Amino acid sequence: MNLRQIEAFRMVMLTGTVTGAAERLSISQPAVSRLLSLLEAKTGLTLFTRSKQRLQPTPEALLFLREVDRSFVGLEKLERAAHNIRTAATGSLRIASIPIVGLVFLPRVIARYRRLHPDVAIGLQTRSSATVMDWMASSNWMATSNYDLGFASSGPEQSNIQKIAYAAIPGVCILPAGHRLAAKSSVEVGDLEGEEFISLDPADGNRVAVDKVFQAADVRRRMSIEAPYALAVANMVAAGAGVSVVSPLATLGFSEEALVVRPFAPVVRFGFSLLLRKDIPLSLAARAFLDITRAHLVELYGQDALVASV
Repeated sequence: MNLRQIEAFRMVMLTGTVTGAAERLSISQPAVSRLLSLLEAKTGLTLFTRSKQRLQPTPEALLFLREVDRSFVGLEKLERAAHNIRTAATGSLRIASIPIVGLVFLPRVIARYRRLHPDVAIGLQTRSSATVMDWMASSNWMATSNYDLGFASSGPEQSNIQKIAYAAIPGVCILPAGHRLAAKSSVEVGDLEGEEFISLDPADGNRVAVDKVFQAADVRRRMSIEAPYALAVANMVAAGAGVSVVSPLATLGFSEEALVVRPFAPVVRFGFSLLLRKDIPLSLAARAFLDITRAHLVELYGQDALVASV
C-alpha cells in the first residue's frame, strides 16, 4: 500500500463520500475509487460495501481508520514542523554582541522578531568584540552553546569566521541638558574647543577615527575621562561630566531631557561587523532575524547606514 491510497481511504471516511474525498484531494472521483480498490486488494480487507451508489464503511474499515489516524497524527506533526522550520516559526537563535549593539538596539529588534516568530527561543549575550569572536569561533554542529550570529567592531581574525562590515552609522555629538551648545541644530568640530570630552578606550577603532577628526581640525579638548563602552560614555554625559561624539545607537535609551543629541560635522562613521560561521549554514530563523535587523537600521538611520545586504 502507499500513502496516496491511505489518504484516499481516510478522506472518504472523513467526508462520507467519494465526491467529497475527490474535492479535498483535488483528484477525480474515478481516481479515488481506484485507490480504494487497490488498498482493499493490498490489505485483503473489505473496507466498504456499495449500496445505492454510496459507500458504507465496514467494521473492518472503522478498525483500520483508528490505526490510520494514529499514523496521520505523526505525519501532521511532521508537516507542521516542516512548515514552522520553513517559515522560521520555530527553533532557537543565539546571538553574541558587543554592548553598543546588544544592550539597546538588538532588544528592539528581538521584540519585533518575537511578534512574528513567537515560538523561536532567543538567547542574547553581550561581551567585548574579542570575546564575541571567540564565542563564534568555538561554535560547531555538536556544541550546546552555539552562536548563530555575532556582532562585533574589532577583534582578532578567526579562520572559520566570516567577518562582514555590516553598518556604518554617522556619529552624533552628545551634550548634557542645559549645555551651551544645546541650542545649536548641529555641532561642528570647532564648537568643542576646550570642552571636557569623554572618550572611548584608546585602542577602540571608533576612538581612533574621532581623534583623527579633531587632530585634522587642530581642535584641542580636555580629555581626562575614558570608558570602554559608548553606553557608559553616554551616561556620564547625561550626568554632566562632559561631552562626546558617539554612535547614535548609544543614545537610543535616553530622552531629550536627559541627553541632548545633535548631528556632528564632519561626519564620523561608527561601524560594526556581522560575524557568521563559514562552516555552518545560516538558518532560516537567523535569516529572518537579519531581515528585521536590516529593516530597523534603515528605519532609524536610512539606507546609507547599511554596508552589507546580508
